[in-house]
Amino acid sequence: MASELEKLAELQRKLNERKRKARTKEYQKLGREFYRKSQAKTFAGAHQMLEHVPMFQQFAQKANLTDAQMQQLTTIADSMHWNGNFWQIEDLKNVSHWLAQFRTDQGQN
Repeated sequence: MASELEKLAELQRKLNERKRKARTKEYQKLGREFYRKSQAKTFAGAHQMLEHVPMFQQFAQKANLTDAQMQQLTTIADSMHWNGNFWQIEDLKNVSHWLAQFRTDQGQN
């Protein structure tokens, strides 16, 4: 009876090892896919992108925007282009005017 339990324990250990290796392989595939799709030039660049993407930040907070503001923000974000180092904004003047509505000091300086 003990030998059968030992065999089952050994099979369980081998199964856990196979699961761990399969998971590792999937994580590697996912990492390669992210690196390819992010168009990062270096690993440091990819890590920097992860640090600046809100969905990857641990304490990302949801903004309290109106539906209209959210639509405007989405339009601005959709018009941005990644140049390999940073995001470029085509219409910087309108973006800065839009951002000005969130200033704590609403006066014109």
